[in-house]
Amino acid sequence: MLDWLKINKEYPEFWKNYLHKFEYKSKRFVVFSTETSGLDIHKDVILSVGAIGIEDEKIIVKDSFDITILQDNFNPEIAIKHGILNTSEEKISEAEAISLFVNYLGNATLIGHRINFDIEMINQVLEKVQAGKLKNEALDIEIMYQKWQQLPEEKQFSMDELATTFKISKSDRHTASGDAYITALIFLKLKQRLKL
Repeated sequence: MLDWLKINKEYPEFWKNYLHKFEYKSKRFVVFSTETSGLDIHKDVILSVGAIGIEDEKIIVKDSFDITILQDNFNPEIAIKHGILNTSEEKISEAEAISLFVNYLGNATLIGHRINFDIEMINQVLEKVQAGKLKNEALDIEIMYQKWQQLPEEKQFSMDELATTFKISKSDRHTASGDAYITALIFLKLKQRLKL
């Protein structure tokens, strides 16, 4: 009975459009990062999302996504850490942001650093708007690095450590779009070394 309810559930239009994109496999990668109010997927919220596309081993700068979400409660400490200030900078609602982001993603393979956290944060918002969970395949640069170096999974590496390893500038860290770009550079280096 419960399965029947899920199948016939009336999803938002943006979600139906997203699901139709999985009729074919994409060669596009989307590297993304979220800036959040904390690390608890049940209590914390997404402040901003940044993403950039990769095709044919190249970062496509014009294929980027950068959005700041309107917050009900403004926390100056969190805002300063992430560079998100309570200014006239355009911010949109969480529901509008998730619709735009899912449309941007399409059926691309997702790339991130500890990407499961970012995906879970996105899925929490999708649940609020009565959509399903992301269907995209995902790759994590930390796991790719562990595989390349033949290290155990419990050995963790921060994004700063990975950037340093590959001599990548960390000048735009702690912004969603900056972290996405740094992650994209690391991903391309690891993809080449792993011959993916």
